[in-house]
Parts: sequence; C-alpha cells; structure tokens
Amino acid sequence: MQPTPLTPAAREGALRLSIYEGAFASIFMSIIANGLVTGLALFLGAGPFVLGVLGALPFITQLMQLVGAYLEEKTGNRRLLSVWSEALSRFVWIPIALLPLWQLSSTVSLTIFVVLQVIAAALFGIAVNTWSSWMTDLVPPERRGRYFGIRNTVASFASMVAGLGSGYALDYFKRTASEGTAYAVTLGFGLVFAVVGIVLLRLQAEPPMERRPRVPIREMFLSPLADERYRSLIVSGTIWAFVVGVAGPFFNAYGIESLQMSFADLAYMGIVTSVASMVVFPVVGRMQDRYGDRIVMLVSAVCVIPLPIGWILSTPDNLWPLFGTSLGAGLFWPGINQGLANMSMAQSPAQARGAYLATYGAVTGVGVVLSGLAGGVIAQYLRGSEFMVFGYMLNHYSVLFIGSILLRAAAVTFVLRKI
Repeated sequence: MQPTPLTPAAREGALRLSIYEGAFASIFMSIIANGLVTGLALFLGAGPFVLGVLGALPFITQLMQLVGAYLEEKTGNRRLLSVWSEALSRFVWIPIALLPLWQLSSTVSLTIFVVLQVIAAALFGIAVNTWSSWMTDLVPPERRGRYFGIRNTVASFASMVAGLGSGYALDYFKRTASEGTAYAVTLGFGLVFAVVGIVLLRLQAEPPMERRPRVPIREMFLSPLADERYRSLIVSGTIWAFVVGVAGPFFNAYGIESLQMSFADLAYMGIVTSVASMVVFPVVGRMQDRYGDRIVMLVSAVCVIPLPIGWILSTPDNLWPLFGTSLGAGLFWPGINQGLANMSMAQSPAQARGAYLATYGAVTGVGVVLSGLAGGVIAQYLRGSEFMVFGYMLNHYSVLFIGSILLRAAAVTFVLRKI
C-alpha cells in the first residue's frame, strides 16, 4: 500500500513551521558559535592543538550522516530520527553547561569537554542527514532557492539577536559573577530555545519517503562515489572544506587572545554578518533559481578569498578591517553554503537521497578533520613565534589566515570551477 502524499495545505503548513523551527534552532547555534565554545575551551585550558581538534568535530557530524542514512532507509521515518537525534544532541550540552562550575582539574575538565563535544556532534550528524532528506522532499524543487532564502533570512535575524544577547550576557556575568558562571548561564538560556525548536520539529509534517529495494550497506554508500557527476561534487566540496577549515577554528581565539575582543565585540561582528546575510539570502535564492546554483556559488567563492586579511589588519585599537571582513562574510558566504547544499540535494536521486547526502557529508568531512588537525599542529608548532611581513606582525594564528587565503584562491581556480 502506497503512503498517502501530503495535501497542498499540509505541505504549506509544514514549510511555514520549518521557518519558525529554523529560527529557534539558530538561536541556540548562534549562542554556541558566538565565541562561546572557543572561550570555554580556553577557560578550561585548551591550547592551539585542542582548538584544532574542536575545529575538526564537524567531521564527526558528517561521518555520522552515514548512520543517519542507514537508519533512514531501515525505518523510513525521518521525522522520528531527526527529532530524537537532535534532542539527545542538545541534552548533551547540559553537562557541558555545568562543567565550568565543577571543581575539576584542567586536564579532567578539558577531557570531559572534548568527549561531550564529540558525542553531541555525532548525534547531531544523524539529525542533519535525516532532516536534509526530509526537507528535500518537502520543498518543491522550483521553489528551493527562494524558500531557503526566506528561511535563512529569518534564521539570520534570530542569530543576530541571539548573538548580541549572548555576548552581553557573557560579558555581564563574567564581570558580576565569574567566568564559569557566565558560560553556564548563557548555555542554559540557549538550551531553552533549543527545546522549543525540537518541539516545533516534532510537529512538522513529513512527506512519504520514496524507498528503494533493500541494498547492501556497501553498495548503499559506494554508489554515490560511482556516480561521476556526484563524485565530482564530493571531491570539490572536500577540497573546499579543507582550505576553509585550516584557519576556521582559530578566528575567535585570535579575536579573544590577540585582538583582546570582548564577547560583545564578537557579537557585533556577528550582527554585521547576520544583517548582510538577511539582505542577501532572498536575492541569492532568486539568482539561484534564475541562473543556477553553480554560477552563484563560483562568484561568491571568488569574493570570499581575501576575507581573512581583515583579521590580520585589525588591532585591539582598530577593528574596522574586521568590520569589512564580517560584512563580506554576510554578503558572500550565503551563495556558497546555500549553493553547495542545493547542488547536493538536486544531484541526489530520490530513492537514494539519504545515502547520497550522507556520503557527501562524510567524505567532505574528511577535509574538515584534516584541515582542523593540520591547522592545530601548525599553530601549536609556531606558538610564540612572530613574523614581520610588510610592517604587520604575524603570529601563529595569522600565518594560518594567510595560508587559507592562498589555498582558497587555488581551490577556486583549479577545483570549484570544474563542478
């Protein structure tokens, strides 16, 4: 018996609900991304190598998408898998929030912190895959660019407000209570919004899943690699993930340690990015629907090549170059992130979508883990070193930023344009 497809009214209701769910989920993600995880890691005694390991954690998330795809094909219930895996992932953050309040040694605290981060990333990876497959079937292909443009705009606004609020909260509680209390209270506040988002996710309708005959696990995950067009997308996405990830985990650490930025300062820069993204997302969506994801993604990728230079040119007394970097990030990263996501959805066949998306996530995750570890090793090796280049003093972090610029240029020239 064929499952009953969603009625037009039910589909539209689910699409609206997903916009609200995305806003609440973005509040939590913004809070933990607004320098909080980096600051907490530094508070617990992390050095550059540990920061690199934390920067490689998205690999765990992406690798676990394979598990999500397997469970999806086995059960056929993407909503159940998405809700439970995301809920468990968020609940792991409860002991993380309490960790800075416990009287533990730095070694023990940091070890627990990293282990819990790995668990949270693994559980979230299952949700990422099942949710992506679910949304690919829910959003009509001809509306995909415009819909995600609107959804991402709303999410960016929520992220902007949450980023500013959490930045002020962290600075306030550090000043009036203690640094450990600041992290605990801010994370606890974010978890409230995460729970609301999970409830909304549970209420969202799921279209019937088009299931293929049972195939061996090996074939399930190797078939996307045998697809020449999809393999090209995977290779390009992996290389891009590597060149971006070499410096990615260290920007906030550089801001906190070298530029002496407060969490409010980091939040202000995040607001600049969010406001620009809010304006650009709908435009990007319309351009993608009109000109195609590839063209928009390539133009955007060229524009993000020089952005790390703003961190190097900034000083504790002059953050204006970083303002330019934040503005550029908001204007151009949406075209890349949304473009790669849309291409991975569009090029995956309906009957094997979960496996295709999972394989894409897992293999590109290799680029993330290698870049995070490479960046951590280089930064740890160069720690304490300084280099004068054209009148600017470069430390162990800013050397990585220069490397990332060169690698981005090479990737755009030789890899992304061939997708």
